[in-house]
Amino acid sequence: MSALGERDAAAVRDVLAALERDVDVALDLGPTATPVTLLAAGGREIDTGAETRRLVESVCAESDRVSLTIVEHDEPGPWPRTTIGPGLTYQGMPLGYELTTLVHGIVEAGRTEPALSAASRERLATLERDVTVDVFVTPT
Repeated sequence: MSALGERDAAAVRDVLAALERDVDVALDLGPTATPVTLLAAGGREIDTGAETRRLVESVCAESDRVSLTIVEHDEPGPWPRTTIGPGLTYQGMPLGYELTTLVHGIVEAGRTEPALSAASRERLATLERDVTVDVFVTPT
């Protein structure tokens, strides 16, 4: 069963229709290194791995250009982790507003040219070493 309602599925399908090339998505699941209990409205516990799997599978199913690989780990780690293309990593559950982050990450990975301006790309080319950028979000 899809984690997306009909309206959301249609919106995701429309956005993913802009993909210019195939995108590989990998979802890593397993026991978390630091267990956290999340509660939904009404006090129901949320299984973060199962909910993330259902959501990522539903998003990826909306385009033939997106392939999904799921890896189950036995060892505790930073799971769930979704890797999009060669370098975008989403740590945690992309629920709520973060669904947009997941979908647009796939779109960005599916471009033949980056969305960055030429000036930004030129400036980045002057870096002397690789740089990792971490962006943190919190549920609201």
